Amino acid sequence: MTREMITETEEKFLSGHFRYYTHEHMQEPVLETVQAEDLMSREGTAHVLNDLHLYLGSQSFLTTGSFLGKRLGHYAVTVPIVMMTVLDKFPDVSPGNVSYIRIDDNPKWFPKFHLKDKSVSLPGEDREEWIRDNMRQLFRDFLKPVFFHIHKTTRISKKVLWENVAIYLYWLYERKLPEWFEGEELEQKRRDFYFIINELDGEPFGENKNPFTYFKDQPVLPSGARERKCCCLSYRLHEDSTFCKVCPHLKQMENLKK
Repeated sequence: MTREMITETEEKFLSGHFRYYTHEHMQEPVLETVQAEDLMSREGTAHVLNDLHLYLGSQSFLTTGSFLGKRLGHYAVTVPIVMMTVLDKFPDVSPGNVSYIRIDDNPKWFPKFHLKDKSVSLPGEDREEWIRDNMRQLFRDFLKPVFFHIHKTTRISKKVLWENVAIYLYWLYERKLPEWFEGEELEQKRRDFYFIINELDGEPFGENKNPFTYFKDQPVLPSGARERKCCCLSYRLHEDSTFCKVCPHLKQMENLKK
């Protein structure tokens, strides 16, 4: 398979729109580094969760587990999948090549996604097979084992963890891409999305079926976002926390007020 590198221009694009770590960030002091490889073990995941629990001031270990899953889902979509659809490149997301580097004291814990090796794969004649291979690497070989460890350590439902990825996947293709593309070009870019949610079976996720499929029937809110099916428990983080804007509890609370 043909391999190339991420260009400096592409890195600037990723850094400008998302939390991607470039050489320019190397001038900043590193406050914390989480190696993706450490998340491949139960012990390593527990260590990251404990540190995150303290950093967030979390009062619920369930919420800490969901929070970590949400952040990992965000990074999975906003770097590898954005690169795949927007740039026609896919990075090496094997655990040994990925780290999360924090260079600020954002109380919501937002490190930057760092790729050690910048080489990428390109689509060949069969784009769908390329996407399938990419999603296996991203979901089966990385997120699935991490989510298993988070689930076993915190008892947070794996449905919640996969929905924490789904919310960003739908956000990207339904709300973010129209900022950059329109018409036939937009529809062409969205074909990757349709393949991911309609054609992938449960194998890359370690589930009986693709966990993203049920989410496509979720209501679209006035903001354009999809309402969650499962609560991510962010309202239980600490006493000042509130429901997220796509929480299913919000509709329930509104109905109770009527």
